[in-house]
Amino acid sequence: MGLLRLLKDIITEDVSIAPIRDAIHNTHVVELKYMDDAKLPGGSEVRIIYPVAYGSSLKDNPVFRAYQISGPSLKVDKRGVPLPDWRLFRKDRVQSFKLKTGEDTNFVTFTEPPLYNPVGDNSMVNVQYNATF
Repeated sequence: MGLLRLLKDIITEDVSIAPIRDAIHNTHVVELKYMDDAKLPGGSEVRIIYPVAYGSSLKDNPVFRAYQISGPSLKVDKRGVPLPDWRLFRKDRVQSFKLKTGEDTNFVTFTEPPLYNPVGDNSMVNVQYNATF
């Protein structure tokens, strides 16, 4: 299964796991472009996320859980407000994944997002990487 997933990553030019893992372990803020964003209101905008966990979805897709603070989104809360909120991203649908830098060119980091669950994620069958705060 690992070789098949690696070949798929190479063929489809997926974002590699290394920057995702590093962002989770080092709590780096990420600028993300996601497939189908152009169909969303404000779709050309970059999403700003705090990635906290990486693993496999219930359908065995490589995914990561992140707290999205800005950018396009169809999902809204009970009041109709789209962000910030938790999102699950499929790795194979990520078009770009870039660590955000500050004015001093150092990577921007984040603190524990609201409602963060350090135990796991019900949308994942396994969690390979999880942030610690």
